[in-house]
Amino acid sequence: MGKILLWIMPIVIVGLLSLSFAAYKYINIVIEDELSNSMLVSVSKSAESINRWLATIMLEPETIASTPAAKRINDDFNAFDTQNINRHKILHEKHPDIFQDIYAANSKGEYHTILQNDSDYSIFIGDIANRPYFRSIMAGGPTQITPPLISRTTGIPTIFMVSPIQDDQKRPLGLVGAGISLRYIQEIAEGLKAGQTGYGFIIAKDGTYIYHPEPDLVMKKKITERNTSAEQKLGQLMLAGGSGIYRDLFSNREMVAFYHPIAITGWSVATVIPARELFAPTIRMMKSLGVITVLFVFVIGSTIVLVMQRLTRPLQTLATRTQEIAAGNLEGTALKITSDDEIGILSQSFNTMAKNLKHTLSGLKESEDNYRGIFENSIEGILQSTIDGKILNANPAMAKMLGFESAEAFIATCVDIPQQLYVNPDDRKRLISILLEKGTVHDQEVQYYRRDKEIIWVSISSVLIRDSEGNILRIEGQVSDISDRKRAEEEQVKLFEQLVQAQKLDAVGKLAGGVAHDFNNMLAVILGQTQLALLKTTPADPFHKTFLDIQNAAEHSANLTRQLLAFAREQTVSPKVIDLNQAINSTLNLLRRLITEDIELVLTHNKNIWPVFIDPDQVGQILTNLCVNARDAIHGIGRITIGTQNVSFDEAYCAHYPDFIPGDYICLSVADTGSGMDKATQENIFEPFFSTKDISKGTGLGLSTVYGIVKQNNAFINVYSEVGQGSTFKIYFPRNQDAVTDSTPKEPDELIALNMGMVLLVEDEPRLLKISKAILEELGCKVLAAGSPAEAIEIALNNSTIIDLLITDVVMPEMNGRDLASCIVDIQPNIKCLFMSGYTADIIAHKGVLDKDINFIQKPFSIHDLSAKIREVMSQKL
Repeated sequence: MGKILLWIMPIVIVGLLSLSFAAYKYINIVIEDELSNSMLVSVSKSAESINRWLATIMLEPETIASTPAAKRINDDFNAFDTQNINRHKILHEKHPDIFQDIYAANSKGEYHTILQNDSDYSIFIGDIANRPYFRSIMAGGPTQITPPLISRTTGIPTIFMVSPIQDDQKRPLGLVGAGISLRYIQEIAEGLKAGQTGYGFIIAKDGTYIYHPEPDLVMKKKITERNTSAEQKLGQLMLAGGSGIYRDLFSNREMVAFYHPIAITGWSVATVIPARELFAPTIRMMKSLGVITVLFVFVIGSTIVLVMQRLTRPLQTLATRTQEIAAGNLEGTALKITSDDEIGILSQSFNTMAKNLKHTLSGLKESEDNYRGIFENSIEGILQSTIDGKILNANPAMAKMLGFESAEAFIATCVDIPQQLYVNPDDRKRLISILLEKGTVHDQEVQYYRRDKEIIWVSISSVLIRDSEGNILRIEGQVSDISDRKRAEEEQVKLFEQLVQAQKLDAVGKLAGGVAHDFNNMLAVILGQTQLALLKTTPADPFHKTFLDIQNAAEHSANLTRQLLAFAREQTVSPKVIDLNQAINSTLNLLRRLITEDIELVLTHNKNIWPVFIDPDQVGQILTNLCVNARDAIHGIGRITIGTQNVSFDEAYCAHYPDFIPGDYICLSVADTGSGMDKATQENIFEPFFSTKDISKGTGLGLSTVYGIVKQNNAFINVYSEVGQGSTFKIYFPRNQDAVTDSTPKEPDELIALNMGMVLLVEDEPRLLKISKAILEELGCKVLAAGSPAEAIEIALNNSTIIDLLITDVVMPEMNGRDLASCIVDIQPNIKCLFMSGYTADIIAHKGVLDKDINFIQKPFSIHDLSAKIREVMSQKL
């Protein structure tokens, strides 16, 4: 019983004391609020009284300023002085303790003050042109109250009310001022005293005391200069212009201050009272509550002692049995029920509870064993954590997934889930946001760090666990490693993008090849007719320049079609084993004509360069396109550097670059000091028709052409560029083991007669057949013209003349050029063949590359090109 009393009595006492303290606090708050509000209202009324008084007094100078005499101040100051002397007499008789003096000033700042000497009056004249309030009034300002000061004549705190004198258009003519004693205001402040030791005071808007019980402070000190921080803080609150209550220690005494502004002047009035005096009723109430509490505790304690004597024995038995159950002994005997009262009912309930508890604990143990087995043996990661990122539990699969030996090691190491586990901590925030909104998340894919900092992809499904009151307990989640699937998806996306890109390039390539074929046929007609016309005219002929312009336009269009064919990889090339340095040197004159004089062209050759198997014309196309792009990227003075070097790549290096194949390569680099490119631009530069230039300055085919040539020659290209740092293009051509063939371009021969025999010309386009026949005849050839393969075979069969050369188009409706050549050779075995076409369509070339025994000329061609090609073919041995 003693132990129970030791527990119950303190609880009762503490409860009563808490009740008493709560009552005290409530009463204290009520009284404090009531007294505080009452005091604040009192101070507010005093401030309003002062404000109304000042507003009433302000009417006097405004009345004087509106008189006719005042409006003539700049014309007749003496008349206004006479009026002011009379007004001075009246005001002194009516308010002897308020009005000190009256003065006026004209627009120039000359002012007259009324001086009283015994019973006589005089005028004092001075100058106030530099006074701030004068300048304010003359600038159109309203009636003003000057800061308070000690009057030199009366020694009394005084203010001056200054009103503007205005004409009918409200323009300032001067001012009228009245000196006002502050005794009335000080009398009001004296009435602000509260309690036995409380006091009131008034401060000006600069903090100077206008009134204070301590005379040494009045008009001499500012509240912000007082010694205590509490008074300085109170001064700051009052000067802020607000109304309120401030409680703090003033000279080691707790004081409560009530303050309110005087609106018309910007002053502030306050009452300060000791907190002990203000809250004296609360202290008395507390003493009464203390006595009541002691008596109540005594009565309650006595009652509890009497009741405990009856309850002690059965409750002791109940306590003993409870301790046994708490120790894990559920096999003890049941309590004996000796009564039907509350103790008996409690014993019966206890016996039932013990029986149910035994059954429940048995089921819980079985359930825990099952859960533990699922938790420990699950092949998926299971993670329990707090909402702020602390791990509560994890299964072995989770630890293994993240590279830990055990779940314990994982839990000990990872103390901050968002920062240590998530690659992007914002993913964790997003998951938490969904959980808070919906309670669950399903299959959210995020990136985790493993223990070794390797990044893996995981799929998370989580649920937010709350208690019965809705409070968050933990987050339970299931985590699956989906890195293999993500890699497969990424590879699939990459392959799909490559397929789409290939299909797009193939489609555009087919379109470009078809357009180029038909366009080249038309250009061949235009160029042929133009060159024939030029042969028949002299520079002095008026049409000679016109034909030259047509020829240049046609050649420019031919270059454009060559770009289309190179981009589409339909360009027919005649590769040779060449020295890349020699091929570059042969293009220098052309490149220097393409770039401006402000751009320096620099060569950095490796003299011992390996051979390359490529058409020399394609090297020129690559350099031309890259140098033109570099020229356009350089604004002002700059430099283009062309270099070559031998490089070798092993398998380890190529593992980091998917497009690279191990082996020996010759690197052709073109670097510039231009504006450079950002990442987004670099990703699109090889796209056909993509260009950062104005539509008038580029077609968007230059780099596409380079890319097509690179791929056609089994090479690869890399781009290095940063904005403002220029660009570098590096092309890697496979090394060739054969000897170098002379690739020096030859100047075109003079157009002279070929002096050869019969030529069989086959072309299905009538206009091109006609102009080609005319060109050959101009070169001195005898020509047999056929508009179709069938007609050509018939000519070969029925003509007894030996045909020396077959010139045939490649693509024709009935039969392609190669098959036609085979038929003609069967008829005339010694005939030589020259193929011509706008594109090859893989008929006489493999992927656009001619075999060594194939003679080919690309449409459109010039007379010089055709003449040179025929000479080359006819010089070959059968």
